[in-house]
Amino acid sequence: MSFSFDTLPHSWINRLGFLLRKELAERFRAAGYRISAEEWAVLLFLWQKDGRRPSDLADLTIRDRTTMTRLLDTMERKGFINRHADQKDRRRISVMLSAQGRDLQAVLVPIAKGLIDRSLHGIGITEMETTVSVLRRMMANMQNREG
Repeated sequence: MSFSFDTLPHSWINRLGFLLRKELAERFRAAGYRISAEEWAVLLFLWQKDGRRPSDLADLTIRDRTTMTRLLDTMERKGFINRHADQKDRRRISVMLSAQGRDLQAVLVPIAKGLIDRSLHGIGITEMETTVSVLRRMMANMQNREG
């Protein structure tokens, strides 16, 4: 029996991820915004809870600390965020949305929602729930170091 990667969800997850990141960036660019999928991910987490530590953002977005530092440098230069030292412990940094970063939510979310809606066209709620459940279990399996 031969091994066919196309029969595994991993191949499709990878392909879909590339396609979504590419189209998201294209949609943002067409609307006049140069925002990468990685910057989008950071913005999503900051819109949920502002003032996160860089290490927390790295964990949430599954990026290493060095990559997150470079990404935050770029986002700060673009005016989306500011980094602030903790008053009690100057070694601790909080990443805060700037006014511009907060304002982007009203513009970017509808653009992303259009892409999400397109990707989910013709997929029923039960299929969606099953897919999310399976993906969460796969993620948990990957985070379990014993397997």
